[in-house]
Amino acid sequence: MLLKDKNLDLYNRSRLKVCLDLYSDAIPTIKLAMKSYNTKKYYDANIQISAIIATATTCEDGFKEKEGAVSPLTMRNDNTFQLSAIALSVMNLVMNNNG
Repeated sequence: MLLKDKNLDLYNRSRLKVCLDLYSDAIPTIKLAMKSYNTKKYYDANIQISAIIATATTCEDGFKEKEGAVSPLTMRNDNTFQLSAIALSVMNLVMNNNG
């Protein structure tokens, strides 16, 4: 786990803790989005998936606040963003086809 790295500076450690909090909060949101989708509450699911995109973006942007800082989570944040964007695209197709 990245937070156990003894060579991690205070700035990156604090950013990683923020990301941990963000993603920890996102887990129930993902579960709720799946439940909303399964119960055909597509608008709610759309909002919940959008919140996951905000999580990935907020995590990544936190590392950009300090010049020269590099996020060790860039690939994971990008993957989360892209998968969520795909889910939103599918959601929009479903919403458009269901009136």
